[in-house]
Amino acid sequence: MANKCQECGFKITSRNQLCDDYRDPNKAYGCPQCGTFYILPRSAAPTSKQWLLYLTLGFSGGLISSLVQLNGHSRWWFWSYVVVVGIGLSVYYFKSKAVTLETSGYRAKPNND
Repeated sequence: MANKCQECGFKITSRNQLCDDYRDPNKAYGCPQCGTFYILPRSAAPTSKQWLLYLTLGFSGGLISSLVQLNGHSRWWFWSYVVVVGIGLSVYYFKSKAVTLETSGYRAKPNND
């Protein structure tokens, strides 16, 4: 995953990042161009709260489908639920992928070899 440095606009990737001390989060992710260090972005793995939300949405979809029996015009209630949930999850997914880097306050001399 690549991020853009807020100071100089350089594209920081996992291959070119600066790392002065991997144990210290303030010194583990830096721009090789200007030497500004950032706090590493959080992992994109789903949290337990997100899993609970997904399970609740799935069970409520199953409940709706069993209540309306998917016949006649009541089928539209189920499919409208599926569309609304799909759009909501898509918007949430794309918002969670947007990463803003936070400077750590640590700065190193860049290595311009």
